[in-house]
Amino acid sequence: MKKREWYKKLCVMGLAGTVILNMAGCSSSSSGTGSSSASASTEDTASDAAASDAAATGDTVAETAQAAGEEYTGEVRKVVVGTGNDAAPFCYLDEDGNSIGYDIDVLKELDARLPQYEFDIQAMDFSTLVVSIDSGSVDMLAHELVQSDERKEKYLFPEQYYCLSPMSLAVTAESGITSMADMAGKTMELNPSQYEYQMVMAWNEAHPGQEVDLIGVTDQSTADNYLKVSSGKVDASLTYKATFDSVIPDIGVDNLQLTDEVMCEDTYLMFPQTEQQLCDDVNAVLKEMLEDGTLSEISLEWYGEDVFTLYSDMIQIVAD
Repeated sequence: MKKREWYKKLCVMGLAGTVILNMAGCSSSSSGTGSSSASASTEDTASDAAASDAAATGDTVAETAQAAGEEYTGEVRKVVVGTGNDAAPFCYLDEDGNSIGYDIDVLKELDARLPQYEFDIQAMDFSTLVVSIDSGSVDMLAHELVQSDERKEKYLFPEQYYCLSPMSLAVTAESGITSMADMAGKTMELNPSQYEYQMVMAWNEAHPGQEVDLIGVTDQSTADNYLKVSSGKVDASLTYKATFDSVIPDIGVDNLQLTDEVMCEDTYLMFPQTEQQLCDDVNAVLKEMLEDGTLSEISLEWYGEDVFTLYSDMIQIVAD
């Protein structure tokens, strides 16, 4: 998905109807007024009007300028974005060391649509990301993060998710389980601190009489969870297909299979508490990108399917 540079190359249009473009020493002709330039006072008046309009509506000056078809000429703030370096297809490095993936294309589109910011995307190990945001060395994180209760107490999240990650049930072939409805009274083990635990609790609350027997566990690996399902100690494991495909060959079991997708995690960009304006600005553009189909286009490119069309009705928990 190529970055849409035209969002940062909009022509300058005075609110009085005069268009002036001064870039790299060149100027364009006027549009619809019959004049080729405007006086400094006209520019000042237009600038003041834009600021006044922004104050009246609650929009930023950048948003007001963009809505009027203007180029944003105010201060540009550098925003350091921390993302992953080994999490394909979300955020990883190509053979030349460049950051690529679904998350990267979303970030580039956000950068193009937010002229008041300039994103500096920095790839790092996942273990370093939270340390970096806590220390103030990065201003936002992009790594398919979920809104756990613990995270919501400490960080900011936009209202709008930027990706959906479908999950399936790992079950034995003879279990007969094909959906969450089949899990009524059946057992599943999850860590209470994990977002997935909240998802299943939300399912239970929304489906009285079909509740899953949810067992809280801690310090249990995915491999151990699969082994318990394989041996019949628990009935199912809520998991990602990519995780299943990666772990199963290493644990030597051949009686497990995946159901179709049964739930979906909504994932978010994450910000420190000090970045409310940045969070709000990103949220507004993410909503635009969902509405105009841009997120779906990026999804099709990286996942081969439109996750927003296919899985949005599977979300168990959404932002408050």
